[in-house]
Amino acid sequence: MILMLVKDETPWALELGKHLAPYGVSVIHYLHPLKALDNLEETHPAIVLYDLQDFPRHWKVLVKYLREEYSKEQVIFLLVSEGPPPLEEANKALFLGVNGILQYHGDAEALARNIREVFLRYGTFEVAEPSAARSAEAPLAFLFRHPRRKHLVTGMLVNYDGHQATFKPDFAHEVADLGEGEALSGGSLRLSDSLITLDATVLKNNGQLRLSLSSLEG
Repeated sequence: MILMLVKDETPWALELGKHLAPYGVSVIHYLHPLKALDNLEETHPAIVLYDLQDFPRHWKVLVKYLREEYSKEQVIFLLVSEGPPPLEEANKALFLGVNGILQYHGDAEALARNIREVFLRYGTFEVAEPSAARSAEAPLAFLFRHPRRKHLVTGMLVNYDGHQATFKPDFAHEVADLGEGEALSGGSLRLSDSLITLDATVLKNNGQLRLSLSSLEG
């Protein structure tokens, strides 16, 4: 399995391959985003990891190109940020088909584990036929800001009926402190080719969140 890394020569970029090797992942490291784009067909990466701060414009070009050819299950596209990403950038990422935004906190080994978690999560999804209508069972990308700590929480909504849904977070620890009745305002849901803003209330937290949804705006 190939991971294409587009990042400058910081220490964690050089260490990442060592931590991913036990998972059967080989890292191809590019310093220039246009070179990475040129070599996509040759390398056939299963995962593309792109630095948000190094290349704030180029990643949009690459993910748009990828999503014209490959679904989110076929090629995983992840952004990595060394701080909380702006909400506007996160919304663009959600709309364009990025699988997730990972934050690097000084631990390359932890970043490697997070990459693996996202890959395994998407690898278990059932993909609907292109001609089929999206069913209530199909997962929907959803993100929101934690009401107290203000970091972005990303994941998928399942069993969405227009009123309630179950939210499966990319990383369970990010929602561990959200309790029953807690309000989540201004979340972003990707539905077809549109971004929809909604508010949610936590009904239950068992590692996943059962949510009541409201304030939908097209």
